[in-house]
Amino acid sequence: MRGHKRILFRLMFALVLLGLRFAPDAWSSPAFERIRGALASDETSKLDQLLSQVELERADQGYYDRLIEAGTRPDQPPPICISVDDLREVILRPNLAITRANGSSWRTSALGIRDQDYAPQKPRGTFRIAMTGDSIGVGLGVSDGQGFEPLVEEQLALESLARGGPDVEILNFAMPGRSPGQRWTHFRQVAWETDPDVVFFEATAADIGWDARRLAELLPRGIGWDAPIYGGVLRSIRLPAAATADAYRTRLEPLRWRLLEAAYRAIAADCRARGVPCVWILIPRVGRAVPAADHDRLVALARDAGFTAIVDVSDAFDGHDPADLALHESDFHPNALGHAILAERLAPALAAVPELASIRDPELDARE
Repeated sequence: MRGHKRILFRLMFALVLLGLRFAPDAWSSPAFERIRGALASDETSKLDQLLSQVELERADQGYYDRLIEAGTRPDQPPPICISVDDLREVILRPNLAITRANGSSWRTSALGIRDQDYAPQKPRGTFRIAMTGDSIGVGLGVSDGQGFEPLVEEQLALESLARGGPDVEILNFAMPGRSPGQRWTHFRQVAWETDPDVVFFEATAADIGWDARRLAELLPRGIGWDAPIYGGVLRSIRLPAAATADAYRTRLEPLRWRLLEAAYRAIAADCRARGVPCVWILIPRVGRAVPAADHDRLVALARDAGFTAIVDVSDAFDGHDPADLALHESDFHPNALGHAILAERLAPALAAVPELASIRDPELDARE
């Protein structure tokens, strides 16, 4: 049934796009212009890619809408998120322990993170890492302890222990369904007080355009205009006070790379000002191919933004059948096996980062 709906949607959308080929200029928008170009030049593969992207964004948005609204019926467990009236939109509900509809366990701590209970004050002799990320980083869809973050934490801690090094903690401040700017806004409010030695910023190719899409919903409500994470990019937005989210989406779409660059630079600068190294980590989504040009531009953007180190394991799922790694056929989130594969790639790559040298060499601090 899902496949039939997808085919029907594509047929209906294709008819609309054919009409756009002859649409008046007044209907023009950056997205329409790209579609017109594909139609005019008979670039059918490019058109198919555009159609697929629209479908994916629609599905992703619906996925997160359901995530936030889940639990509104009396027969359901409470939703994992609660709404806040600021740029973040939602945060994780603290002190929650439930079994979700797919049978996975879900537990959050008093800090409002999907993790075990860590002391807010860093214990002596502990190397503490604070991670921020998206729904894959938070381990959405798998049970507690099965995400790549707790698996990487365990491997790094065992390596450090074997070498006589410090205890290793990774506090997981990841937020499902939030853009880079939203995730960092949340991190600034709750994570710095835990005194991390290193920050991990988990990213995927979905970071491209994510801030633009969420801002299209927030700016008409008066939220986000003064967010320092975006620098002066939003000053160029000129729309009537009553403009719709669609109007904002059209205006923001050409600014998607600029918004991401502003967010990345602000994140790197924030960490640098505090003297805390920040490692940018690029991971894949299951079954979501990324054009090589977009991948290369994203990595270059992160490097130019000033992150302390770049760890790119976006090829971790190459050679694997997506059906073996996805939660289900229409979901890009990895299952437990997918997270285990990510952790297997990430742990040695992260351990090799110079800023984590004390894990590999416990005598380093003494020599310095």
